[in-house]
Amino acid sequence: MKFPKLAALAIGALMATSCAGGDDEPKALSTPAPGAATGSPGADPNPSTPASGLPRARSFEEIAALLKPTLGPCQRMETTGPATELDTADKVRGGKQKALCWYGGQKFSVVFLLVDEDNTTLETFHKGKDTYSGDRVGMGFTVRLLGTADAQVKSTAEQQLKAAGLLFLNCEQDFAPRDGVPIIEAKTTGCRYIPTFRI
Repeated sequence: MKFPKLAALAIGALMATSCAGGDDEPKALSTPAPGAATGSPGADPNPSTPASGLPRARSFEEIAALLKPTLGPCQRMETTGPATELDTADKVRGGKQKALCWYGGQKFSVVFLLVDEDNTTLETFHKGKDTYSGDRVGMGFTVRLLGTADAQVKSTAEQQLKAAGLLFLNCEQDFAPRDGVPIIEAKTTGCRYIPTFRI
């Protein structure tokens, strides 16, 4: 009989359309898994953090933005004047420009020094001197707390700078870290970035 065959064909076609999901069927929104790449191929999901793991900044404003979550806003920035002029120590480490940012109700300031974008000169200098940096280092910049008379303010500010993820550069030949100390190897052989002033 032709009728049952036509009915069977119609039911089959309806089921195929339902399984394929017709235009009237709501589409499920896909959510990328945590850590999955999004955006265009090769795009950096967090451009402020390079592959080395060091925070990156290429301007004073970018440094201030990196420090804001821990130190708070930069309340006053100085980019001109005697305190911001590059001295010999700045230049031999690759210093390009220097600024002062005031924090904590202007109770203390932090020196911003822009250096080579890949820290090449900074690493080469400390490697040649077989020494370590006294400044905290990011990729393309260093920061240093300027002295304050209040010991409590200084201690708190140092902890806040540490929480910002900035490390110290160590290029000592006889460097031997304690077990469990996280280290980021520098591009320059014999140098590494460590979380404390000197281990």
